[in-house]
Amino acid sequence: MSSAPASGVVAVSDEELRAETSGEGLPPLAAVRDWLHVLPQALASTNSPRYTLSYLVLDDAGGVHVIDPGWDSEENRERLESALDTLGRSVDDVRSTISTHLHRDHLGLAEHLRERVGAQIVLHEREQSAIDRLADVRDRQSPGAATARLISWGVPAGRREALEPMSIEVTAARSSADRLVVGGELLDVPGRRLEVLDTPGHTPGHIAVVVRDESLVFTGDHLLPSIFGGIGLGGPVEDAIGDHLESLGRLEELEPGGAYASDGMYQVLPGHGYRFTGLAARVQETREHHLARSAEVAALLEESSGASVWQVAEGIRWSAGWANLRPFHRFSALAQTAMHVNHLRLAAEKGVG
Repeated sequence: MSSAPASGVVAVSDEELRAETSGEGLPPLAAVRDWLHVLPQALASTNSPRYTLSYLVLDDAGGVHVIDPGWDSEENRERLESALDTLGRSVDDVRSTISTHLHRDHLGLAEHLRERVGAQIVLHEREQSAIDRLADVRDRQSPGAATARLISWGVPAGRREALEPMSIEVTAARSSADRLVVGGELLDVPGRRLEVLDTPGHTPGHIAVVVRDESLVFTGDHLLPSIFGGIGLGGPVEDAIGDHLESLGRLEELEPGGAYASDGMYQVLPGHGYRFTGLAARVQETREHHLARSAEVAALLEESSGASVWQVAEGIRWSAGWANLRPFHRFSALAQTAMHVNHLRLAAEKGVG
């Protein structure tokens, strides 16, 4: 996938844009506001995304709150400590971690910070439920469960072996939050008005965090500058595609009418890539991408109403080409296709579309 800015998107940081597009190294710690800094944290990946953008919020009582602390590794622990030292703070000042969702590259380091300094872990209540369900499923999963799902998708027998070890849920962290939140709540950050915004779709309890008085929005993996985050990566829900589309609408409302006046434009602080402006444009482009995929799936099903998920996925125009997809990405493509099929079925049952 291309990491170049999408139409209407303007990178805020040249260093972050260069790091993401070149794949060379990590961008440096950078100030967003005098009370807010961005700290890229490493991922063991040679493809985009290559790092998580972690955000350090300094409160008015001397505390630090970390939004999406990143993957837990010695390197990232040391980078965090060094960054805090640069800001005149220490790891002992960390009061809480706020994770937009359950994946290890956003939540992993939170456990270390709780164990070391008692920093509270904050998650949406639906995300905690998703973590608990995934843990229960992993503990009880039978050896044939993966094969049964592949069979239900119509995967040919000769293609199942390579896909059986794959799971789009393997990066979910096991954790138990100290505080559960819902949309509309303000986070406990003295002197700052950080508001929780429900943005399910990527995972069941994904959140964004909005600072309305400073036109800032932390979007996690719900909205990224140049790639489209996956959907339904936190366990089964009734309609992950529908959830995601509805959540895009909530973000779009932050810039009513797509206003681009400098005093009305939000700076988007995503979980990966680079900070950017052009929220309304990127929301629209993301929506159109998913609607186009649903339309593509609908057309393939109309051509062959009894087609399996595998057969539909074979006919989709994947950016890398179906034949070129590696097992993990092919598994993910199948899961995404299945969700679009389900979304279309539910829409038809409701008389929508």
